[in-house]
Amino acid sequence: MHIWVDADACPLVIKEILFRAAERSQIPMTLVANQPLRTPRSALIRTLQVPRGFDVADNEIAKRLAPGDLVVTADI
Repeated sequence: MHIWVDADACPLVIKEILFRAAERSQIPMTLVANQPLRTPRSALIRTLQVPRGFDVADNEIAKRLAPGDLVVTADI
């Protein structure tokens, strides 16, 4: 299982909840955004920067996800 987050419009309070959940459950998480993001130091949490554009982050997540993964997005 992997947690994928469309982080461009994700509120900070939600990201903080997801950071804690990933650490507590030991599930890797990737935040996908078109700008650099600050995240806590963790081997489980990483970021992936994509180019700007309509649905670019969503499309990147859709290409990488696998059955059983959790996707957090407001777009799709």
